Amino acid sequence: MASARRRNNETSLDECQSSSKLPRNDKSHIAALILARGGSKGIPLKNIKMLAGVPLIGWVLRAAMDSGMFDSVWVSTDHDKIEEVAKAWGAQVHRRSPKVSREFSSSVETIQEFLEDHKEVDIVCHFQATSPCLHPFHVKEALEKITVHGYDSVFAVVRRHQFRWKEVEKGSGEQTVPFNLEPAKRPQRQDWPGELCENGSFYFAKKEIIEKEGHLQVKVVSAFNQLSIPFPNPAYVSPIRYGYFGKVTPEVVFLMFCNISGCLTDGKIFMSERQWCLSNTRDTTGLRILQNKLSSYC
Repeated sequence: MASARRRNNETSLDECQSSSKLPRNDKSHIAALILARGGSKGIPLKNIKMLAGVPLIGWVLRAAMDSGMFDSVWVSTDHDKIEEVAKAWGAQVHRRSPKVSREFSSSVETIQEFLEDHKEVDIVCHFQATSPCLHPFHVKEALEKITVHGYDSVFAVVRRHQFRWKEVEKGSGEQTVPFNLEPAKRPQRQDWPGELCENGSFYFAKKEIIEKEGHLQVKVVSAFNQLSIPFPNPAYVSPIRYGYFGKVTPEVVFLMFCNISGCLTDGKIFMSERQWCLSNTRDTTGLRILQNKLSSYC
């Protein structure tokens, strides 16, 4: 038996729902495009693996669609199962050619092929399928740079306060040197603005910018929303805390009752005047971890 209540998202409903159509200075066709090749070697079909009950690509598609900013939403893929999932989440599918489906095919090549086949598109918004912490307000703020303020290209970055040093080979005789600080004048965090590093979650550009350089602008994304998943990572839980769950926030369990018989035992029974069963400490430890996690969400 379980009880449930509404989950408190980091982003308010009003903020997400306010991302319906931005003011537009023209009638450009704006397309969202998620690249999802089926040949990932690290994790086969990584882009449709389930993450907190949602296919990985579904997190991105939901945020893009709920932003209300796009004339069309596409998934570029070479795989039947990815196509099936993409359509189930409301996206159109561009079947990419074998030429841009190779292991070393670049994103730019794949986007160029998409634009050749869809000449109606004026602005292409490329989202990484491995960005489950994307929110509609990220999309809104980034697109505003192009549609309202006249930028040609926008991409996501995070601000990091990390001192970087050159790595040297053992036995080379070289001495490591700093890349971005003077060791004798090491600044405190509050006195250093940090550095902007590509987040990887999205890259927006006008069609012509794909072929030539133009006016670039960055969109600083909250550090909590910087998660990308290129390989198995304990940070998989992050979307539960920082991900976008849709315009209507879901209910989550905050109280659960378990019967110890058959649930929390390792199957051992000790026979005496009374029957005794031996519980498994791993189960009870797991429940404590779950309790601590849920208490921070509810």
